[in-house]
Amino acid sequence: MIRITQIKCLCEEEIEAQIIKKLNISKKDLLSWTIHRRSIDARHQKILFSYTVDARVRKEKRFLKQKDVSLTPDETYHPIKEGSRKLSYRPIVVGFGPAGMFASLLLARQGYRPIVIERGSQIDIRKEKVQAFWQGEDLDEECNVQFGQGGAGAFSDGKLTTRSKDARARKVLEELVAMGADPDILIDAHPHIGTDGFVPILKNLQKTIEDLGVSFYYDTCLKDLVLEDGKLKKVITSKEEFFCESLILATGHSAVDTVKMCAEKGMNIENKPYAIGVRIEHKQKFIDQAILHERAQDQRFCPARYQVSMTASNQKGVYSFCMCPGGYVIPSSSQKEHLVINGMSFSHRDGENANSALLVQVNEKDYGSELFAGLCYQEEIEKKAFAMAKDYRACVQLAKDYLQGKVSRSFGTVKPTYYRGTTFVDLNTLFSKQVNDALHEGLLYFEKRIPGFSLQDAVLSAVESRSSSAVRILRDENLESNIEGIYPCGEGSGYAGGIMTSAIDGLKCAEKVIESFAKPL
Repeated sequence: MIRITQIKCLCEEEIEAQIIKKLNISKKDLLSWTIHRRSIDARHQKILFSYTVDARVRKEKRFLKQKDVSLTPDETYHPIKEGSRKLSYRPIVVGFGPAGMFASLLLARQGYRPIVIERGSQIDIRKEKVQAFWQGEDLDEECNVQFGQGGAGAFSDGKLTTRSKDARARKVLEELVAMGADPDILIDAHPHIGTDGFVPILKNLQKTIEDLGVSFYYDTCLKDLVLEDGKLKKVITSKEEFFCESLILATGHSAVDTVKMCAEKGMNIENKPYAIGVRIEHKQKFIDQAILHERAQDQRFCPARYQVSMTASNQKGVYSFCMCPGGYVIPSSSQKEHLVINGMSFSHRDGENANSALLVQVNEKDYGSELFAGLCYQEEIEKKAFAMAKDYRACVQLAKDYLQGKVSRSFGTVKPTYYRGTTFVDLNTLFSKQVNDALHEGLLYFEKRIPGFSLQDAVLSAVESRSSSAVRILRDENLESNIEGIYPCGEGSGYAGGIMTSAIDGLKCAEKVIESFAKPL
């Protein structure tokens, strides 16, 4: 079978003709074909779908030197051969976000019956607590947008896009479809599930792995690790203790207390560059028109997305992240008197506004080289933002006013979607000069790319500070930390960024456990 890229057309009915034309063959020589990937090519005035297809053709070898043609790779996921070391106790997975979910699923499918420990609540209870916070009630520091079944990804756009070429990506998508996701995610170049779409998937996933012998402990926080001769011996939680020789640490990027506990136990941890910034909101109709032009009313292409990036003159990268078409800006704090925002959208992406993070890279030049200096910098800006707006209200400013350094007085056509209300501030007083300089430069550059992006009624909300972890827990070629038996995993350990890469890393860590140990009796 051969894989053919760059099949450009307006609909699926035109694909076959385009394959025949591209390969310059007769219809009888095209035996069959299927869509592998579908994307939108909006780089030119004529906007089309761009398909990648897998085709069976007569004498396929003669096409392999042709442009845009290659052999279809084998994307079958093969079970891991189990190791021989004795495993006296069931492995433990800490955290049930994407990394923990897929680590648990793979271990369960291969008979290891892991124990899952999650500091937050099951999804239905979690939804109630999050909604209560969004409506003005107190923050629950143990169960919120960051902590609970599904991790931070459960309250997001549910984007499944990844630049990773890892073959495990297909495995992740296939498992999600098996749990109830729309099969379109298997072919969409920018697949997403949406916050509402994740709930039934999470429930089906838990039921699947529970039936395979997995035990769940929700509302249970990892408190301590008992070590002996540099090896893990026991896990102490807020509810009970477990003997343990193999632990996958998939806590997410906001479990600061857990990471600091690990450091106290002697785990090797280092600072990692990350990014801070704002959310920018536009009318979705404006984005549709700016990106799609004459196709702006064509529902096959709507809602439109954008991705922008540049390097400022001070060498800081400025870029959009987690763009949510038809979405909402949401309160995402996990610590009291810290202001954190994020973006999400529902599966239909039919909200009035589009939003995206606009982020600026920060590193040790911004916060120093002491361990956890990046975390301290993150916490300080979240506290400062909270003090500026009070009561978890978002700090907001029109983008054009931010560029002029003046506090906005009223909104224009774009009304913010943030649930807990907003306070006008000058965001120039929130960020450092280096971050402001880069973000100013970025906004002016993006205005040239998308006229109206920065100089009309776009609203900036702050602070977006949790796009990735500020630390990395070091691990060796076996994905093990310097403490034997602990496998740092996912976003919180600094090895992933987003649902897909976290899920892939969860599979990788589970594979290492399987390769090392025989199933526990």
